Amino acid sequence: MGSKLLSRVVRHAFPGRNKLATAGDRLEGAALVAAVIVALLAVPVAGAAGSELHASRQTRVETEQTTRQRAEAVLAENAPPAMRVDDRGTVLETTPVRATWLAPDGKERQGEVQAHHGAMAGATVPIWIDRNGDLTEPPLSAAGAAITAIVVALVVWGSATAAAALLYLLTRFTHTRLRLRRWELEWRQVSADWTSR
Repeated sequence: MGSKLLSRVVRHAFPGRNKLATAGDRLEGAALVAAVIVALLAVPVAGAAGSELHASRQTRVETEQTTRQRAEAVLAENAPPAMRVDDRGTVLETTPVRATWLAPDGKERQGEVQAHHGAMAGATVPIWIDRNGDLTEPPLSAAGAAITAIVVALVVWGSATAAAALLYLLTRFTHTRLRLRRWELEWRQVSADWTSR
């Protein structure tokens, strides 16, 4: 089954030996070959893009892992008891609540942190802070950097392959329409000859 399919694809891509092949068939075959070549060439390009991104993200991982640290924030007030819903209808499980925490230098800082609804004043919430004691996002992990690089590589390869496939399908569609139009005109001529007799 697989060998028959491959044989059909090869014959479609290289119709030159077929005496019935038209210029449109050869153009369609060339578009198929070009699509395959683009898909194959996109593999190392996508790999290079993913590798480059991973290297830059790895630097970011090392920086953030050394400049950010976990801390405990103490809630200064009760969190609202009911869950909120945003404009898109998404249920928000956490809400901003005033809290205090200690900076790396030992000084007390205060601000709003995300806490679960119904959390009571005095409860602790895990947070991430930078060297200055300001709230920040969690540091990027090595696994996160690798996953991002892989996703970007797949997107680059998929985009190039999809564009090449779209060009081939457009060529095939146009050729089929022109061929059907040509057959229709030829059939009209033949039917006109038959009816005139």
